[in-house]
Amino acid sequence: MSSYPDPSTTPPGTSGRLRGIYPGWWIVFATASGQLIQGGFVFWSIGLYTATFEDVFGAPRAQINLIETCLTVATNLLSPLAGILIDRWSIRHLMMIGMVAMGLGLLILSQAGTLLHIWVVWASLIPLGVLLIGAIPSAALVSRWFIRRRGLALGLAATGSSMGGFLVPPFMTWMFLEWDWRTGLMVGGFICFLVIPIFYWLLRNEPADLGLSGEPDTPASADASGDTLVSGADAKDWGIPDLLRSQIFWLQMVVSGSLLAVTLGMLANLSLHAKDLGVTGQSTALLYSIIAVCSFSGKALTGHLMDRLGIQRCGYLICGFLSSGLLILLLVQDYSGLVAGAFVMGLGYGGVVPIWTNMPARAFGAGSVGRALGVMNPLHIPITATSAPLAGYISDTTGSYDGVFWMYGGCCAVAAVGLTIMGSVLASPNTRNS
Repeated sequence: MSSYPDPSTTPPGTSGRLRGIYPGWWIVFATASGQLIQGGFVFWSIGLYTATFEDVFGAPRAQINLIETCLTVATNLLSPLAGILIDRWSIRHLMMIGMVAMGLGLLILSQAGTLLHIWVVWASLIPLGVLLIGAIPSAALVSRWFIRRRGLALGLAATGSSMGGFLVPPFMTWMFLEWDWRTGLMVGGFICFLVIPIFYWLLRNEPADLGLSGEPDTPASADASGDTLVSGADAKDWGIPDLLRSQIFWLQMVVSGSLLAVTLGMLANLSLHAKDLGVTGQSTALLYSIIAVCSFSGKALTGHLMDRLGIQRCGYLICGFLSSGLLILLLVQDYSGLVAGAFVMGLGYGGVVPIWTNMPARAFGAGSVGRALGVMNPLHIPITATSAPLAGYISDTTGSYDGVFWMYGGCCAVAAVGLTIMGSVLASPNTRNS
């Protein structure tokens, strides 16, 4: 962290040595808290919920798994609207609204009496919370506060989701076993409400709210990595039609979509591959814990390296981690291979979100991050929605996951090619904004 010379700009309530911290780092802490909540209580815990609801309601798995369908469809359809709101309204207030929605959603779920009740919540309040406290508002807000160390700041903010994956599922499992699932969800809802004062106290929409011009000692046009940035007078207000006409936007779609296909597809299929190898129970759960812990380190490392190596070279590194993990899974088909593959791929997993959220900030400016990411989400649906089922189909028809590993390795290659082309386009002043 960097000291900031004006202690009076530090959020109220801090004292002593904390007063010298640049206020942007408080933004990082607050947004990481939001991602911990949405990652921990939603994405990393959804398997716990589906297993519990299957036992409680005795419904077929196809019906139980509709909660994930409700979440995916709702978040993707609402993403463009959320992106517009994030770029035009107070992100501070939107994140507070999102945390209220998440808390209410968990509290209402704790009183659910039917699956319909559960589906409605997972199609309304939970997606609203995810969109307003997760990666998109965090990236948009952090990008306004940082330029020179934007990569590090985005990476640290994203670690909140990994920390949520490490802390929340074991806690919720303990609550469900020691008490019951309704009590566990109620406690989760109250935890969400406890985070709201953190948002109120620490979040500010932009440096100007505290009388600052931005990150100290930062050039307006370039960072330490040499990446071209769009900021200040060079930034324009990118509307959705402008984004859809931009070559850079579609190249970013290729890169992020390819990487998300690998990460989401492997998260869904790793346990099935382990089952095929005779691994079950706690040993399989350990693989996901390894991924969560390594992704935490990967996010911080990726953020740090982006500020020094640039997005392009850092993206190559992430593709290398993912490809290496897939190669290990292909060549070493026993539990040691699963552990090693989970470790290496976890480092790659951690880099995907920081790169995905940093690319629009670098290409379109901090003021258009919300819209860019909001439009990307629904456009990712054909890729993200088919990745896991396609992997399952390949496994069913071939009797092995070997073809799946080759397929996802191809996705990494596509991402690398997209990074190469994007780097060439961004390097050209004549094509950067087209």
